[in-house]
Amino acid sequence: MTKVWSQAQPQGWTAAGTAAAIILAAVLLRLFIGATMGMGVDESYTVSNARQLSLGYFDHPPLHQWIVWATVALTGSEAPLVVRLPFILMFAGTSWMMFLLGRAFFGNWAGTWAAAALNLSAVFTLSAGGWVVPDGPLMFFMMAAALCLARLFFPEKFGGETRHPLLLWLAAGLFIGLATLAKYHGVFLGLGILLFVLTSAPHRRWLAHPGPWLGAILALLVFSPALIWNWQNDWVSLAFQSGRGMPSGRLRPELVLQNIVGQMAWLLPWIFIPMAWLLFKALKQGPKGRERWFLACLAIGPIAIFTIVPLWGSRGLPHWQAPGWLMVFPLLGALLATRLAEGRTWPRRWLKYSTVTLLALLAFAWSHVVTGWVPLPKDPTHEAVDWTGLEQALESRGLLDRPDVFVVSVRWLEGGKIDYALGGRAPVLVLTRDPRHFAFRFDPRDFQGQDAVIVGRERSMEKAAATYAPYFEEIEPLGEAVIGRMGREEFRLPMLLGKGFKGDYPLPFPQRD
Repeated sequence: MTKVWSQAQPQGWTAAGTAAAIILAAVLLRLFIGATMGMGVDESYTVSNARQLSLGYFDHPPLHQWIVWATVALTGSEAPLVVRLPFILMFAGTSWMMFLLGRAFFGNWAGTWAAAALNLSAVFTLSAGGWVVPDGPLMFFMMAAALCLARLFFPEKFGGETRHPLLLWLAAGLFIGLATLAKYHGVFLGLGILLFVLTSAPHRRWLAHPGPWLGAILALLVFSPALIWNWQNDWVSLAFQSGRGMPSGRLRPELVLQNIVGQMAWLLPWIFIPMAWLLFKALKQGPKGRERWFLACLAIGPIAIFTIVPLWGSRGLPHWQAPGWLMVFPLLGALLATRLAEGRTWPRRWLKYSTVTLLALLAFAWSHVVTGWVPLPKDPTHEAVDWTGLEQALESRGLLDRPDVFVVSVRWLEGGKIDYALGGRAPVLVLTRDPRHFAFRFDPRDFQGQDAVIVGRERSMEKAAATYAPYFEEIEPLGEAVIGRMGREEFRLPMLLGKGFKGDYPLPFPQRD
């Protein structure tokens, strides 16, 4: 890839060809990583819950779980690369649409460098780019919607007047609905469109057209499965997510600063700083900036909300702003292309060193995740180690062959690792006050009289025997399961055998009659 950066505009390469080569190289890299790394905590949790097809799920709308369910149904495999493949391919599509949008707005090479910069950012290269999380489908359908809207609002950028605007509005509504069906963040795209239409005088005429209203109705219909599931379950998912923004009792400006630093780390500082500056310039210029204002309106919602909310609410996570930053990459691509065309040398160096630095960071992180070669007292990469040793431990004790045995996890995060490792060979219940979607998969009363393997990390299991004693006739030690990496023991999982489950553990939801 670095050869591509060696000239201002690579000789013998078209802008589209260069973008395609960059995207292909990124896909091959993600395929390699996806095939060699274990499943992360969120990925294991997703694959585990996707075994049960549902209109909705506790943490997020259902689209990414549906994708996993369909992938496993078609392939018969839950191997990491298999379930990650649709997400890797979707991000390749997102990158190509980034090229198309940047090219339409700011010229051929602006689209190329926008796609390149997108694939040089850590949060997009790793999380949205290929992990089994809702961000991949969210980004894909956001970009599809943005392209439809760009063609509606700026037809001259696409070769002439739009002949069928109603169809484009319906397509945009479909894609916004699918984006929201992937993650609730999709609603910010609709709000951004409304902000643009209200503030851009030449585009207010669309408010009198049936297109945006029919598109909004279609988006709502597409999103309706998540609404139906929430209605059936006391709006628990929407309440959980919106509750993170509720006041916590005092203002905490230090959390806002921490969040900004987190965004900088996830985007990478040399990408975050110029994009923040470009977004500020676009907002300052306002509607006069036309295309830049359009992108700024689509971007500002999630960036502003999830950066400010930590002041009074949950500290949040620094990748929550990523859907907003996605819309700023065409501005960065335009800056790079313009400066390269002027003969400046710094964009060439920026592109080259951004590539080298990202590849070095990925090589370091990947090698440690796979081998564990860096001695760390509390190794965070343990989250990406699959717990295959647990299945072996239970199988050697004859417990997986018993139909009257289920498994209990003391934390929902560990429940996903356990369930993924066991491959559905035994029901997994998360008996805690925070079971997340595990509470909707099984009714504890259905397991009355059965025996349970209670298992988890050592720190999670310290009080497990005392916690679960009232809910079993008897609890006894069962030994440990050894979890290894590259043939080396990493940690052990203490196990208990709970006999005669009483079936009366009080889960917080759902409320069953």
